[in-house]
Amino acid sequence: MKEYIQQSVLNKAKKDKFVFVLTLPDAMKDIAYSLPENRQDDRVIPDTLQFSVYGAVVPSVRVDSGEIRYSGHAVKFSTHSRPAYDNVTVNFTIDNRFNNYWVIWKWLDILNDDKDAVFMKQKRVGLDESMFKQYQGAATMYALDEYNKQTMKFDYEGLLPVSLGNIDYNYRTADNIDTTFEFSFSKLTPILL
Repeated sequence: MKEYIQQSVLNKAKKDKFVFVLTLPDAMKDIAYSLPENRQDDRVIPDTLQFSVYGAVVPSVRVDSGEIRYSGHAVKFSTHSRPAYDNVTVNFTIDNRFNNYWVIWKWLDILNDDKDAVFMKQKRVGLDESMFKQYQGAATMYALDEYNKQTMKFDYEGLLPVSLGNIDYNYRTADNIDTTFEFSFSKLTPILL
Protein backbone atom coordinates (compact mmCIF):
# COMPACT_ATOMS: atom_id res chain seq x y z
CA MET A 1 0.00 0.00 0.00
CA LYS A 2 1.23 3.49 -0.78
CA GLU A 3 2.57 5.62 2.08
CA TYR A 4 0.23 8.52 1.36
CA ILE A 5 -2.86 6.39 2.02
CA GLN A 6 -3.36 6.74 5.77
CA GLN A 7 -6.70 4.98 6.07
CA SER A 8 -8.32 1.77 4.98
CA VAL A 9 -9.27 1.68 1.30
CA LEU A 10 -12.63 0.31 2.47
CA ASN A 11 -13.55 3.67 4.09
CA LYS A 12 -16.10 5.36 1.83
CA ALA A 13 -18.11 8.56 2.11
CA LYS A 14 -21.72 8.16 3.30
CA LYS A 15 -24.77 10.06 2.02
CA ASP A 16 -26.04 10.81 5.53
CA LYS A 17 -22.80 12.46 6.70
CA PHE A 18 -23.16 16.16 5.94
CA VAL A 19 -24.03 19.52 7.46
CA PHE A 20 -25.70 22.30 5.46
CA VAL A 21 -25.18 25.90 6.65
CA LEU A 22 -27.12 28.77 5.09
CA THR A 23 -25.92 32.37 5.43
CA LEU A 24 -28.61 34.99 4.94
CA PRO A 25 -27.93 38.03 2.77
CA ASP A 26 -27.13 41.46 4.18
CA ALA A 27 -30.63 42.66 3.24
CA MET A 28 -32.13 40.28 5.84
CA LYS A 29 -29.75 40.93 8.72
CA ASP A 30 -31.85 43.79 10.10
CA ILE A 31 -34.91 41.50 10.36
CA ALA A 32 -33.05 38.53 11.89
CA TYR A 33 -33.75 37.68 15.53
CA SER A 34 -32.29 34.94 17.68
CA LEU A 35 -35.00 34.82 20.34
CA PRO A 36 -38.11 32.77 19.53
CA GLU A 37 -40.31 34.97 21.74
CA ASN A 38 -39.73 37.86 19.29
CA ARG A 39 -41.72 36.00 16.61
CA GLN A 40 -43.29 38.56 14.26
CA ASP A 41 -44.37 38.74 10.62
CA ASP A 42 -41.55 41.12 9.75
CA ARG A 43 -38.80 39.10 11.54
CA VAL A 44 -37.01 35.79 10.93
CA ILE A 45 -35.08 33.39 13.14
CA PRO A 46 -32.33 32.26 10.75
CA ASP A 47 -30.84 29.41 12.82
CA THR A 48 -34.10 27.44 12.76
CA LEU A 49 -33.41 26.22 9.23
CA GLN A 50 -29.98 24.76 10.08
CA PHE A 51 -31.40 22.03 12.30
CA SER A 52 -34.11 20.73 10.00
CA VAL A 53 -32.31 20.14 6.68
CA TYR A 54 -32.15 16.43 5.93
CA GLY A 55 -31.08 16.36 2.29
CA ALA A 56 -29.26 18.49 -0.26
CA VAL A 57 -27.42 18.05 -3.54
CA VAL A 58 -23.99 19.03 -4.76
CA PRO A 59 -24.58 19.65 -8.48
CA SER A 60 -22.55 18.20 -11.30
CA VAL A 61 -19.67 20.30 -12.63
CA ARG A 62 -18.90 20.69 -16.33
CA VAL A 63 -16.48 22.47 -18.61
CA ASP A 64 -17.89 22.33 -22.11
CA SER A 65 -15.96 21.23 -25.15
CA GLY A 66 -16.14 22.30 -28.75
CA GLU A 67 -15.02 20.73 -31.96
CA ILE A 68 -13.37 21.69 -35.22
CA ARG A 69 -14.01 19.53 -38.24
CA TYR A 70 -11.12 19.00 -40.61
CA SER A 71 -10.62 16.50 -43.40
CA GLY A 72 -13.33 14.11 -42.27
CA HIS A 73 -12.32 14.17 -38.59
CA ALA A 74 -13.51 16.09 -35.56
CA VAL A 75 -10.91 17.54 -33.23
CA LYS A 76 -12.23 18.24 -29.75
CA PHE A 77 -10.98 21.09 -27.58
CA SER A 78 -11.97 22.70 -24.31
CA THR A 79 -14.06 25.89 -24.42
CA HIS A 80 -12.51 26.86 -21.05
CA SER A 81 -15.93 27.94 -19.79
CA ARG A 82 -18.49 26.47 -17.43
CA PRO A 83 -22.19 26.64 -18.20
CA ALA A 84 -24.51 27.86 -15.45
CA TYR A 85 -24.97 25.39 -12.60
CA ASP A 86 -28.31 23.65 -12.16
CA ASN A 87 -30.44 24.88 -9.28
CA VAL A 88 -30.04 22.98 -6.01
CA THR A 89 -32.95 21.52 -4.05
CA VAL A 90 -32.73 21.32 -0.25
CA ASN A 91 -35.09 19.03 1.70
CA PHE A 92 -36.16 20.08 5.18
CA THR A 93 -38.75 19.30 7.83
CA ILE A 94 -40.95 22.22 8.88
CA ASP A 95 -40.80 23.00 12.60
CA ASN A 96 -44.03 23.24 14.60
CA ARG A 97 -43.95 27.08 14.63
CA PHE A 98 -43.05 27.37 10.91
CA ASN A 99 -40.00 29.48 11.82
CA ASN A 100 -37.70 27.68 9.37
CA TYR A 101 -40.29 27.90 6.55
CA TRP A 102 -40.66 31.63 7.30
CA VAL A 103 -36.94 32.30 6.70
CA ILE A 104 -37.17 31.26 3.04
CA TRP A 105 -40.63 32.82 2.63
CA LYS A 106 -39.37 36.24 3.79
CA TRP A 107 -36.32 36.03 1.54
CA LEU A 108 -38.53 35.30 -1.47
CA ASP A 109 -40.91 38.04 -0.35
CA ILE A 110 -38.07 40.59 -0.29
CA LEU A 111 -37.14 39.58 -3.84
CA ASN A 112 -40.76 39.90 -4.97
CA ASP A 113 -43.30 41.33 -2.54
CA ASP A 114 -46.40 39.11 -2.22
CA LYS A 115 -48.79 42.08 -2.16
CA ASP A 116 -47.27 44.53 -4.64
CA ALA A 117 -45.19 42.10 -6.77
CA VAL A 118 -42.14 44.38 -6.80
CA PHE A 119 -38.49 44.00 -5.83
CA MET A 120 -37.33 45.91 -2.78
CA LYS A 121 -40.66 47.44 -1.85
CA GLN A 122 -39.26 49.38 1.13
CA LYS A 123 -36.02 50.82 -0.32
CA ARG A 124 -36.68 51.51 -3.98
CA VAL A 125 -34.25 54.30 -4.90
CA GLY A 126 -32.00 53.31 -7.79
CA LEU A 127 -30.98 49.84 -8.85
CA ASP A 128 -27.30 48.98 -9.22
CA GLU A 129 -25.18 45.83 -9.03
CA SER A 130 -24.07 46.33 -5.43
CA MET A 131 -27.69 46.50 -4.33
CA PHE A 132 -28.47 43.12 -5.93
CA LYS A 133 -25.52 41.56 -4.04
CA GLN A 134 -27.21 42.59 -0.78
CA TYR A 135 -29.92 40.04 -1.56
CA GLN A 136 -27.59 37.16 -2.37
CA GLY A 137 -26.69 34.76 0.40
CA ALA A 138 -24.17 31.98 0.71
CA ALA A 139 -24.22 28.37 1.82
CA THR A 140 -21.68 25.77 2.81
CA MET A 141 -22.15 22.02 2.68
CA TYR A 142 -19.69 20.12 4.88
CA ALA A 143 -18.94 16.49 4.09
CA LEU A 144 -18.28 14.46 7.25
CA ASP A 145 -16.32 11.27 7.79
CA GLU A 146 -17.47 8.31 9.90
CA TYR A 147 -16.44 10.20 13.07
CA ASN A 148 -18.43 13.31 12.05
CA LYS A 149 -15.22 15.22 11.33
CA GLN A 150 -15.40 17.73 8.47
CA THR A 151 -13.35 16.44 5.54
CA MET A 152 -14.49 18.67 2.66
CA LYS A 153 -16.64 21.71 2.17
CA PHE A 154 -18.57 23.04 -0.80
CA ASP A 155 -19.04 26.84 -0.76
CA TYR A 156 -21.98 28.26 -2.73
CA GLU A 157 -21.79 31.98 -3.54
CA GLY A 158 -24.37 34.31 -5.06
CA LEU A 159 -27.19 32.21 -3.66
CA LEU A 160 -30.82 33.20 -4.30
CA PRO A 161 -33.92 31.19 -3.40
CA VAL A 162 -36.09 30.54 -6.45
CA SER A 163 -38.84 28.36 -4.98
CA LEU A 164 -40.34 27.10 -1.75
CA GLY A 165 -41.97 23.67 -1.93
CA ASN A 166 -45.59 22.81 -1.33
CA ILE A 167 -47.12 21.58 1.93
CA ASP A 168 -49.33 18.50 1.67
CA TYR A 169 -51.81 18.42 4.55
CA ASN A 170 -53.74 15.17 4.98
CA TYR A 171 -56.15 13.98 7.71
CA ARG A 172 -55.07 10.37 7.10
CA THR A 173 -51.44 10.75 8.05
CA ALA A 174 -49.71 12.19 11.10
CA ASP A 175 -46.21 12.40 9.58
CA ASN A 176 -43.91 15.40 9.91
CA ILE A 177 -44.30 18.01 7.18
CA ASP A 178 -41.40 17.77 4.77
CA THR A 179 -40.90 20.25 1.98
CA THR A 180 -38.12 21.75 -0.13
CA PHE A 181 -36.62 25.00 -1.20
CA GLU A 182 -34.64 25.50 -4.37
CA PHE A 183 -31.85 27.98 -4.88
CA SER A 184 -29.76 29.23 -7.75
CA PHE A 185 -26.16 30.28 -7.28
CA SER A 186 -23.25 31.69 -9.27
CA LYS A 187 -20.16 29.98 -7.92
CA LEU A 188 -19.31 26.63 -6.34
CA THR A 189 -15.91 26.11 -4.67
CA PRO A 190 -14.95 22.75 -3.13
CA ILE A 191 -12.19 22.82 -0.49
CA LEU A 192 -10.43 19.86 1.18
CA LEU A 193 -10.25 20.22 4.97
